[in-house]
Amino acid sequence: MRALDRPLFTPRLRLEPVTAELAEAARVGQAAFADRIGADAPAEWCRASLGLVARSISHAWGPAPAPTRAIAIHCDEDAVVGDVRFEPSLRAAREFEIGYGIARSRRRQGYAVEAAGAVIDWLFDEAGAETILAGCDAANVASVRTLRRLGFWLDSNPGKTFWWVLDPELRSASRA
Repeated sequence: MRALDRPLFTPRLRLEPVTAELAEAARVGQAAFADRIGADAPAEWCRASLGLVARSISHAWGPAPAPTRAIAIHCDEDAVVGDVRFEPSLRAAREFEIGYGIARSRRRQGYAVEAAGAVIDWLFDEAGAETILAGCDAANVASVRTLRRLGFWLDSNPGKTFWWVLDPELRSASRA
């Protein structure tokens, strides 16, 4: 499995992998993080996500720590709009779990689909993923819509959580 070692780009976003240095800057605080990433880091996003960014370097990829989160930065505005989390699943080899978070003021503008879609493409095309899983609260209608737009299919519904699955065939069908 390859680690994300470069930014990913979409029409509006740059997805910057969280490195050990960026995670350390997140531990220091909002100003250090913004300075290190070279973009405005809105307080609303930092309150919800900066602690997660500080803990987002994983050893699950092998002996060297690898990023398990990418920060979505609006290219024209140089501002953080959200992040995407990804990591190898504990259930099976070549299976990953993905999640995303978008700043409240940036929601309902397609950023979750755009950012998660870029990471999903990278996971299938370069990281060796065969299956990607995502979970969301059954009452989270926005996430249900996002996952459907990305091509995920509902896999199970144990209680209050919906679990979704995506493979390359489903991904291709969602783009047709």
